[in-house]
Amino acid sequence: MLTSLLANAQKEFKKSLSGISRIEIETGTSIFLKKSTSNEIIIKEGCSNCGDVEELEPEWKESNEKADEKAKGLTPIYAGGEDNTGTGMYLEQNGEVLRLIDLKSFYNRKGLTITIPPSVSLKIDCGTLGSASVEGLTNELEINTNVGFIKLNNVTGPVTAHSATGNIDAVFTSVDQGAPISVSSSTGMIDVSLPSNTKATIELKSTMGSVYSNFDLVKPREDGLKAIGGNKSISGNINNGGVKISLKASVGNIYLRKK
Repeated sequence: MLTSLLANAQKEFKKSLSGISRIEIETGTSIFLKKSTSNEIIIKEGCSNCGDVEELEPEWKESNEKADEKAKGLTPIYAGGEDNTGTGMYLEQNGEVLRLIDLKSFYNRKGLTITIPPSVSLKIDCGTLGSASVEGLTNELEINTNVGFIKLNNVTGPVTAHSATGNIDAVFTSVDQGAPISVSSSTGMIDVSLPSNTKATIELKSTMGSVYSNFDLVKPREDGLKAIGGNKSISGNINNGGVKISLKASVGNIYLRKK
């Protein structure tokens, strides 16, 4: 039984996450996810952290206002399912997994803001045009965009993040040693900041771009010598090695920083 609170004027939906360990979101819009202090998910229409959405707003604002006038007295229906949240999203639960499917197109949205507990694992697919911003989540993150950017702030991982053309920025407060981190972008740049005491085994590769770091990357060798140059892929340990971290770009530059 779905327990919720719908506040139509504010386009807000709430649901307890008791028994939920993973959330999967499919959307075509830009989304901002931040940590909650309670064990519930809160979905709000609109996104103050989605810069690309705000920039596009004037292009559709007038046409949407006219469409709303014509739609008075009618109920929206969608090809992808029933809006059972009041926010244009379809929600379903399968065991410990909660799935959210966005029924609206990118051009009928001004982004989404979703608040969840930091310990819940998360999978996001932002479709063709959407971007993803994540703040303060401390469990597994799996994020995919096509054109849009990915911004991760104050996360711990594990992280799997990929964008076809967007830039990826990630700032880690600490690094979970339990599973690898993989960040890749075909044409965008990658900028990752790690605490200086992070234990990691690093692989950095940019086919056409450059790689920059202020970590002392030492490639392990049996003879104790340090290998320099010659390979497009740069491998090495920081703080004697640890969890594997892979940063790969085809065209863009890669920046690996001490936080």
